[in-house]
Amino acid sequence: MNKATMLLILITQLNSCQKMEKLPNYKTEKFEWDGDATAPKGYSMIIVSPNYFRLEGIKLALIPDMSSMEYGWGGSARSWSVGDSFKTMPDSLHIAWFSNTENKFYEGYFKMPQEKLYHLFKEGYMIYSIPIENEDGKAILHKETFSAITVGLAPKGMVVVWASGQNKIEIGRYQAQEVDKVEANRMWKYFFKGVGGSDPGDMPLKIPEAELKRFLPHVQEEINQGKISSKRWDDYRLRYNWKVEFNKPLELYRYYIRYFNSEHMSFLPSSLTQKEFNKDVLEPKSKVVPNNFGLYVTAQNGKNYLIRIQTFDEQETIEAFKELKTASPETVITMHIEVDDTFNEFSVTLKNDKKEIRLKKCDLVVFTLDKTNDLKNEM
Repeated sequence: MNKATMLLILITQLNSCQKMEKLPNYKTEKFEWDGDATAPKGYSMIIVSPNYFRLEGIKLALIPDMSSMEYGWGGSARSWSVGDSFKTMPDSLHIAWFSNTENKFYEGYFKMPQEKLYHLFKEGYMIYSIPIENEDGKAILHKETFSAITVGLAPKGMVVVWASGQNKIEIGRYQAQEVDKVEANRMWKYFFKGVGGSDPGDMPLKIPEAELKRFLPHVQEEINQGKISSKRWDDYRLRYNWKVEFNKPLELYRYYIRYFNSEHMSFLPSSLTQKEFNKDVLEPKSKVVPNNFGLYVTAQNGKNYLIRIQTFDEQETIEAFKELKTASPETVITMHIEVDDTFNEFSVTLKNDKKEIRLKKCDLVVFTLDKTNDLKNEM
């Protein structure tokens, strides 16, 4: 081998090594996470195969399969811990499932926003608790991050993915395709074998009557009328430009909020101050409709209070936001919180420049805070 050839080989190898070294962190850095899944209450789904997050064709994390799920859109998810605990962020999701309430199989292959996931996991959030490694058992302010990537399955092939942990952030909404009848029948026979692997027979053309009776009454009605859809869960994702205001001077020093789309925020992203974090509710910003929240405030009398909306009524609240947006599409929607002078009662009104709508069905409560239950000095 002459010197020129050897030099060319060395240059090629050097370039190859340099390219490997230049891979961005989001493609190589690992975090401890698992894949998990959930489905709306009353609309059970059975995940089959394929059922995994992938990176460049290699399976990273399996999603639990072969059991009926209906934990609720914002409820607990089912997870498995299989393989390495620490993994890079996935670049794709491949999943198939059987929708019991539709008697259909769906399958989807979706590209995941790997860089977005990486930045969420990398930034994490600040939490006041007892870290696992803290031997003295004392609660301290420390950084944590998300622990799972959650897949939500809804009717009509709707798929939503979240980064899940103490905070929960939506990653995206995806659409799976219904499996054709021939392939669906093959999947039925393969995945739903009886005891001892017995042949389950052909896939039924419609939901058996005995199975139908197991569903919740309103789900049975939707099935009988052919009205099952993903609209409810898509409505959860509609965004509005809204803010919170009080009827009197109150200093907001902390808050938590949960939304109907299953997102929730309680702890500070590590890049924000509490004041910056508070702007998410105190200043106009594009947000989905809240399910419940708690606002920790200091009044002019120097006392601290927790204003808690334990539950917003789903239909009343979502319809009110829609109505106000229709009445004045470009105007900020204000959630006006009226507190009486004794801090025993308060009310909530949604309004813009055209209309006001009092929310009459939400569950409201105010707590006076003292040293035993106040969180003001933790962050």
